[in-house]
Amino acid sequence: MAITKVSDIINPEVMGDMIDAKVEAQAKLLKYAHVDTSLEGVPGDTKTVPSWKYIGDAEDFDPESGDEIEASKLTATKKTFTIKCAAKSVSIYQTAINSGLGNPVGQAETQLSKSIVGKLDNDLLDAAYTSENVYTPDTLAVIGYDGIVDANTKFEDEEDGIEKVMFINPKQEGTLLKDDNFKSADKFDKSVIVTGSIGKIGSCWVKKSKKIKLMTYEKDTEKGTITIVADSTAESDTNKHLSTVQPTCKDELVIGDKVKSLAAGSQYYLCPIIKLQPDSDETEFTEEEAPALTIFLKKDVQVDHEWLPKKQRHDITASKYYGAALTNASKVVLAKFKK
Repeated sequence: MAITKVSDIINPEVMGDMIDAKVEAQAKLLKYAHVDTSLEGVPGDTKTVPSWKYIGDAEDFDPESGDEIEASKLTATKKTFTIKCAAKSVSIYQTAINSGLGNPVGQAETQLSKSIVGKLDNDLLDAAYTSENVYTPDTLAVIGYDGIVDANTKFEDEEDGIEKVMFINPKQEGTLLKDDNFKSADKFDKSVIVTGSIGKIGSCWVKKSKKIKLMTYEKDTEKGTITIVADSTAESDTNKHLSTVQPTCKDELVIGDKVKSLAAGSQYYLCPIIKLQPDSDETEFTEEEAPALTIFLKKDVQVDHEWLPKKQRHDITASKYYGAALTNASKVVLAKFKK
């Protein structure tokens, strides 16, 4: 007689592979991040990445002058990134499985996948938002061809046709679709289109994400009327917690900072434009040319299943150990567009 075991109902190894595959397929920003696996299976939970500064172009030199070629000093900045754990757990009672209604185990897999995807995209977007390469127009305007082209000049590309992808909030889509310079995805051959993009404008493929933020606060040390206070202090019109303001403020804030609330006409979407191609194929993903965004992977998605017989309950937990970082700010431009 065949006996159904708990492991037949919930197989953590198989579920882990399925969740990992769904994460890679569904994450919007992960496709544009380099995955660094150098920390997998080795001690340590930090990664230091150097960023070398250019020594400048070569200069004319007369070998017969008797002079020496002036030596340039190699300088570098470095950033250290720490690995963290992203995790989520769901509980399923055995009665739910026995009922045969729906597919609670399959739903758990789907929901855990969405949870990890959401966290990954949030972390990568937060990393992109740390870029100081910001396009701020003289007059704030809604998203359009002129603004996108001007934002692209911040990359200072020396060659034409460099592929880029821009993320917009879905609420900006209608404005773009009405722009005469916008070409919808159906106008391109499937072999060249960026997966998931709605089209192209100003040399940028366009993708939508609800995670693109509408900025409603701005740091203002001199004229700010709102003070960032500790959570132990009650919020008011002039006192706000960091968790309230930081998500919709480009500037990195600390307790004690002064901010101002932006009027409706001054609020803006902050849209990341990511350079997809390296300046040189020979230096891609090296210290000479780091990728725009990097996932430092310590341990990929792992699913653990715990059966609690006294409660007749299954606890399923998914976790992923990684760090997300902006590793080349020159490949990310943040463009401001009016609400």
